[in-house]
Amino acid sequence: MSKFKSLPTDNFGVHVDNKMDEFRLLWLANQIGEDKLRKSAGKRSKHYPHEKLFVSTILRRFYLKVPASVYAEVKTPIYRVYILVLRDHSSIKIGMTGRWPDRAYAFLKTAAHRKNADDDLRDLFDENQSIAFDTGTGADARLLEKTVKQLHSLSRIPSPYHRGLIPYGCGGHSEWFDYSIYEKLICYLSAERSCFTLATAMTWHQQTNQQPFIAD
Repeated sequence: MSKFKSLPTDNFGVHVDNKMDEFRLLWLANQIGEDKLRKSAGKRSKHYPHEKLFVSTILRRFYLKVPASVYAEVKTPIYRVYILVLRDHSSIKIGMTGRWPDRAYAFLKTAAHRKNADDDLRDLFDENQSIAFDTGTGADARLLEKTVKQLHSLSRIPSPYHRGLIPYGCGGHSEWFDYSIYEKLICYLSAERSCFTLATAMTWHQQTNQQPFIAD
């Protein structure tokens, strides 16, 4: 049986709703072959030509279950140094992460979490001023983070946790600084580095159907 590396334009006559369906259908085609797949899909089209079978239906017919590894996202860390700016501009958080903007979602309080995590995030942070800068490797990010914090050590302030704004479990409570250094930080970090605002990162999350990470 030949192995398929991509789906045909008609998706073997099967209904494909999203990227996950594409991965599952491709796996299914490589398990049972094109002939069986098209015959199974065609049984419905004879009677309901405008209603295609779902991938899940055909999987049940053949008593097959797609391994999670087939469609599960493999996350490759992209290391960045980030600045999170509280919406009231009272303080900023400096840190490094390999998962922007997931790190920002970790500051949400789950007890008060609404259905739309993005709305909660906008209520907490200034999405346009909060920003992350590409650094290359994790070691580069840690060194840059350490340098920036040392340069502005006199501007450290207490964590917003003490005001009840963020949960204790999100970490980084010694990494909060006065907002007055924001422009200096931007000038220093933007030199020959690409950046990714929180607003842009959130839009990417929505477009790729990512599930935000939220601290317990």
